[in-house]
Amino acid sequence: MGKSSARGRGGGTTEEHTLPFVRELNELRRGRGLDAADLHQRIGPCLRAACAITETDQPVAARQKLVLRLTELCGRLPPDLKLAALAALGLHEEAAGEFLDRRISWLASVLDRDPRTARRRIDLAFRRLDELLGAPGPGSDLHPLAGWYVESMKAMLRLDREPPELQEERRIVAEVDELDELVLPFSVPAEPGSDPVPDITADALFGGEIVEARQVSASHAQFVMRLPNPLRLGQRHEYGIRFTPRRTELRPYYAMTPLRRCEHFAVRVRFDRAAPPSRVWRLNGVPGRVVDDGVDSGDALIVNRVGEVGLEFHDLHQGLSYGLQWSFDPPAD
Repeated sequence: MGKSSARGRGGGTTEEHTLPFVRELNELRRGRGLDAADLHQRIGPCLRAACAITETDQPVAARQKLVLRLTELCGRLPPDLKLAALAALGLHEEAAGEFLDRRISWLASVLDRDPRTARRRIDLAFRRLDELLGAPGPGSDLHPLAGWYVESMKAMLRLDREPPELQEERRIVAEVDELDELVLPFSVPAEPGSDPVPDITADALFGGEIVEARQVSASHAQFVMRLPNPLRLGQRHEYGIRFTPRRTELRPYYAMTPLRRCEHFAVRVRFDRAAPPSRVWRLNGVPGRVVDDGVDSGDALIVNRVGEVGLEFHDLHQGLSYGLQWSFDPPAD
């Protein structure tokens, strides 16, 4: 005989009613979901604990913690379940502000399924969120910067052309409502005795436009990027930018030192095949002074036959450096 499950009065299965986070998520998805005016009064005790919401938090702070935590966890789901969860909770920008029935109808049309199937997809997504919410939460940032964090970053450094060129693509998550611009820092430390002026240019490839360039110091610049539309709390956005330092003499490394939360970082460097480095090594969360001193980590990397080295890092720690370093000097005997 087939296995069946009884349904409770709320429409969910008996199994779902035994899962505390599913029960509380089902309560939150009613009406306008996380856009509800009384959201802070409907957050259950399990979600409060999982999102570090305290009794002293004001409604705005409680909503912020809840939205950011659920947005982060939805990002770990398979694409169809991620879409289902975001739509059900009112977090998807195309379904935000609508009542639940309309959000489910929107989800069904996007999935090209009937509303009943869309509801089942939401139920499955909530069960997966129940598992994730029950796991230990991420540690708090040591040096948090308000506004947004980096969910994913990809960088491509071209050293086989003159001048060198760096392209970055990032997927960010807004931590506030009405986020309309980003301040993007970029540093080009100079070799001793070289031109102290970096003369860095930045071009937006997609996802925004550069509206201001600030020369902070001889080695550091900031660029202000205006977004196409203001982002709402928890909304994701992708952008690409190209940095071009005019300085010809660069330090032999590429490192990203996050000052805000960064969950994933991938970097690829393409060297000049006519003059490849003699050694390349990984920088996996090291202090900046170690990078400046050029200390070989011993974690050697191989330049492939097209002159490239690629690396990935996850859950980066703020204030530490990640990337790769190289030397053109022959190894010591």
